[in-house]
Amino acid sequence: MPKVAARDIAGCKICAAAKYEKNPEQTPQMLTPTPAQPLDVVEADVMFWAGLRVLTMMDRLTRFAFAHQLTNKTAAEVCTGLLSFFGTVGLPGTLVVDRGREFHNARVKSLLEDLGIGVHFTTPGHPRSHGTVERLHSTMAEHLRLLKLDRGLEGSEAVARAVLAYNQSIHVATDAVPLELMRTWQMPTGSPPPDVVLGRAGEVARESKEKRVHRINDAKASDRWDRIRVGDDTWVKNWYRRRKEDPKFVGPFKVVKKLSKFRVRIQDVETGRTRYVHVNETRVPLSANRRAPWSGSDTN
Repeated sequence: MPKVAARDIAGCKICAAAKYEKNPEQTPQMLTPTPAQPLDVVEADVMFWAGLRVLTMMDRLTRFAFAHQLTNKTAAEVCTGLLSFFGTVGLPGTLVVDRGREFHNARVKSLLEDLGIGVHFTTPGHPRSHGTVERLHSTMAEHLRLLKLDRGLEGSEAVARAVLAYNQSIHVATDAVPLELMRTWQMPTGSPPPDVVLGRAGEVARESKEKRVHRINDAKASDRWDRIRVGDDTWVKNWYRRRKEDPKFVGPFKVVKKLSKFRVRIQDVETGRTRYVHVNETRVPLSANRRAPWSGSDTN
């Protein structure tokens, strides 16, 4: 009986569109390079909170956070916020942003080119590649709720206090205080900085990342990419979901081709239109989870 029920659920379109995945498969996490010094890599994003628009930025090595309130999401306003960070903290080597219109436009591109800053756009629909600043948003939201309930503070003052508290607290990734790490670092134009604290911070960050990645990969043993097949029917996360009652997944789609690692081309069964998605956006059919790992012979 349980097998019959599982088969019926796997083939139910309503279940595929509306139900949560209780134990969703995850693609294996990959080790990414740890920055060698502060401002090598800085992430930027826009956070929305209680009617506020806030440009948030974070240095990947020190975890130093920065926030600038925006009056709107225009390119000019975002450039002003970026320049505020650059003038206060310094110029990063690479700026990591998503493909939202506030960053993916000619004006921001021109500003970064003029200042000699590289830009990396994250994979659409894959927030993990923007994970550092996304976790900052989660922590800031918690601080903002506490400030409102405990002191009745809201708006720009609450945001400033939340960032101050974040930068003066010991961060689990570095085992150090972000503000102290930034203060011990000097721009390359000056005398060499004392590298004892920064060297230890980088070492702790690398060790922590390696342990975390290995632990997650070993625990989850993800094989979603290996088991999905060309010809599979799949469903895709509904990124245009505005209300909680809207379906979490839309479809069905047919897997047309497996491209580079973790990306597939899918075709809408009803309209015939194709699109490219990250494998984490898909909901793999139950039958696919029982297959042997993919051998790489179905990419054509």
